[in-house]
Amino acid sequence: MAIEYKELKGPKGLPIIGNIHQIELSSLHQKLEDWAIEYGEVYKLALGPAKLTIVTDSEIAATVLKERPGKFRRMAKMNDVLEEVGVHGVFNKENEEWKAHRRIVNKGLDVKHQQQFYPEIITSLERLYNKWNKEAGNNSATDVKQDLVRFTVDVTTSLAFGYQMNTLEEEGSVIQEHLEKIFPMIFKRINSPIPFWRYYKTKNDKSFDYSVVEINKLVDSFIASGKKKLIEQPSLKEKPSNFLESLLVAAEGEDSITDEDVRGNLLTILMAGEDTTSHTLAWAIYLLATEPEVQTKMHEEAATVLGKDNWLTSYGDNNSLVFAEAVALETMRLKPVAPLLFHQAEENVEMNGYLFRKGAKLLIQSRYMGMQEENFINPQKFNPARWIKQEKGKCPMGHDTKAFIPFGAGPRYCPGKNLAMLEMKLVLSMLMKSFKVELITPKEEVKEIMAFTMMPSNYKVRLVKR
Repeated sequence: MAIEYKELKGPKGLPIIGNIHQIELSSLHQKLEDWAIEYGEVYKLALGPAKLTIVTDSEIAATVLKERPGKFRRMAKMNDVLEEVGVHGVFNKENEEWKAHRRIVNKGLDVKHQQQFYPEIITSLERLYNKWNKEAGNNSATDVKQDLVRFTVDVTTSLAFGYQMNTLEEEGSVIQEHLEKIFPMIFKRINSPIPFWRYYKTKNDKSFDYSVVEINKLVDSFIASGKKKLIEQPSLKEKPSNFLESLLVAAEGEDSITDEDVRGNLLTILMAGEDTTSHTLAWAIYLLATEPEVQTKMHEEAATVLGKDNWLTSYGDNNSLVFAEAVALETMRLKPVAPLLFHQAEENVEMNGYLFRKGAKLLIQSRYMGMQEENFINPQKFNPARWIKQEKGKCPMGHDTKAFIPFGAGPRYCPGKNLAMLEMKLVLSMLMKSFKVELITPKEEVKEIMAFTMMPSNYKVRLVKR
């Protein structure tokens, strides 16, 4: 007897182009959420010749992520686009290749190395504090989004390459200008039904290609310097001073890891470390600016943990910033900067009554899950307290952890999670210790913009000294 699988519904499209005319890439994540309400938590979509299955069901999403890299992989088209940029690393490698990359990346991002690099993070944090303190004293408008991008670029280049960049205090940043062009174009190309850029280059394509070449040149120069330093100072092999050195040392024990792979992982850390963390912080500050009571709780915790200091001076105390961590988690539930996860099936897979055939392209829309009443109580409300654990390690407001995947899940869990959480807690506690945040830009004018990561539109705040 043949098994009857659930039939997928979806928005009606036009011949040839499918649903392309109904989508704006900058708001794709929101459109997918609207369609989930209308067509269910699993539905079909056509972008030209590409047939997609949209998944907003937490059980199916959890299974897809758990079954990587066996039954599912990242969408092949995403990998093709990333490899054109030069990304050959832990983010987009599959199977045995991924395992080798994961081993070397984990060694460079473990807690031991975070503790070792902590003084470098604090150097950038102090510069950010000084900039905000000056602007608060002048009662001037502050572009926190731009400041946070500069902060994360400085931290990432310091940790990744051992290069002391200072974009917070120096005007202009070539590396930052290049990075700002890369992610939006990658997102556009991933979602383009036809790879026109391979046959005809627009002005934007040429600008993007130039930025990619320049970023790769910069990373190659760092790799050359790192290799030279390891030769001149063999002791660094026992105690690398940055992620690059850790990667080069670890790669020596992996015959399958090439210089191209090292560069690919460095590009991944550089781009992901700058984009995701800065945008999450920008969303957190926006949400805090709309919630004075939450700011007060943040200030109380920061005053207790930081004492007389303006920022956390001891790495070991970062676990005491419980409410700051809760604010970061709640921000990632409401405003996840990576709400779209692209995958495809490596074999026929049956889940929850649906059949996903080999080669089927699945796009997981993760924010929808975290906004459902059955997964989170009063999901529309910004309520960091829902993440504060009580006795027996459980949160007071029960929720489905499978419906919250800002760092992915399963074997391909983001290796940079701990570093990202550390940076967010440090910035938020520093900010709330010394300042109150007032939103200058009207709340309703701050929009969600999807460009590989989901960022806020530009907004201004006023920082008031406490």
